[in-house]
Amino acid sequence: MPNAKKVLIITYYWPPSGGSGVQRWLHFSRYLSNLGWEPIIYTPENAEAPIEDTSLLDQFTASVHVIKHPIWEPFEAYKALTGKKGKKLQTGFLNEGGKQDKKWIQKFALWLRANLFIPDAKKFWIKPSIKHLSDFLRDHPVDIIVSTGPPHTTHLIALGLKRATGIPWLADFRDPWTNIDWFDKLPMTKWSIRKHKRQEQAVLKEATGITCVSRTWTEEFEVLANRSVKLITNGFAPDDFNHFHKKVDPNFTILHTGSLNADRNPIVFWSFLSEEIKHNEELKNRLKIQLVGAVDFSVIQSIELFGLTSYLDQRPFIPHGEVIELMSSCSLLLLPLNDVKNQEGIIPGKLFEYLASNQAILAIGPKTGDSAQILHEQANTLVIDFEEIPTWKAIKEMTNHSIDRSTSLSKYSRQELAKEMSSFLDQLIKESAK
Repeated sequence: MPNAKKVLIITYYWPPSGGSGVQRWLHFSRYLSNLGWEPIIYTPENAEAPIEDTSLLDQFTASVHVIKHPIWEPFEAYKALTGKKGKKLQTGFLNEGGKQDKKWIQKFALWLRANLFIPDAKKFWIKPSIKHLSDFLRDHPVDIIVSTGPPHTTHLIALGLKRATGIPWLADFRDPWTNIDWFDKLPMTKWSIRKHKRQEQAVLKEATGITCVSRTWTEEFEVLANRSVKLITNGFAPDDFNHFHKKVDPNFTILHTGSLNADRNPIVFWSFLSEEIKHNEELKNRLKIQLVGAVDFSVIQSIELFGLTSYLDQRPFIPHGEVIELMSSCSLLLLPLNDVKNQEGIIPGKLFEYLASNQAILAIGPKTGDSAQILHEQANTLVIDFEEIPTWKAIKEMTNHSIDRSTSLSKYSRQELAKEMSSFLDQLIKESAK
């Protein structure tokens, strides 16, 4: 595209990396290229990705140019120290279990991770990337830079480039930084906390524009930054669902996809199922609990405690397309949110795909939260609080109806969101030129 505007997108997660972290800008890059943009992706050559999904490579467009540069990360030393050598580290799993005699080693390794690697373990990529991209930009100028985090190392790379080149820069936050739920759980010194906040403030102050994915978190960033922040949510790609149609579930399959860590463990719901099968013969004979993705050991323990192990179908990560196919053939999609301090702003990326599958959804989380507000607008959804016990009648009523959410969901399609992003990028370029 000869007259295309060029956007440099700095992202740690890119195919063949899989999972939620890659989806937002994989899709934005796809659809921005149809809106007069030429996306240039900058990503590590050797990223430590928790999961891989090579099927996502098929979603490249011809106009997406990818630059890769090596990164050094301390994960091999960390895994050797904690007895996880040869394993993939899952983000959001601060304590993944393990032997008691390894607990002190895990605590020590976590302290090192919290205090030596700021803003995160990707920090050693910052200086090499600023140099590499500064050289690249001299010969290949772009109209705007985008950094998407976490990891927030990407924002510090963009900050260095903004200072060196003056090119407009959008800082896109898929999660909070110092307001993230696990920030207070890390054994950080006061010095480390101050350093995080200094870096965060530098990014919020010097970025030309800021975007975030949920209403509550956007408002929190506006307070931290003392400036306006643009809300552009995640969404779903309608094309992903064109090949699948709702199927009859021979069982009563309750499906959860993606990571299920300890903060999302729906203990009250497991207890409810355990009691319900004692007098509900239909459920007892048909129940199937399908968990696809990384599952914390505490979740498996809870399922065992409530006598539900025989109903469990646990699967490791599977390609994105296969996940969507599973959604089309279940009875109920389970969406437990993190029971943490910033729960109001949590909108899991999978929420939009859950909705696009036209299946019944049971969400567990704050009824006034951002996820609940989106779900309340849609048919066949039920939101209960963390300690609330659902009723089988309400669940059955949801699952007995066929629905089509295509019209009410259109504003969350990736194409529509890309138009919003395109307009905002144009606005930032114009403001920077004044």
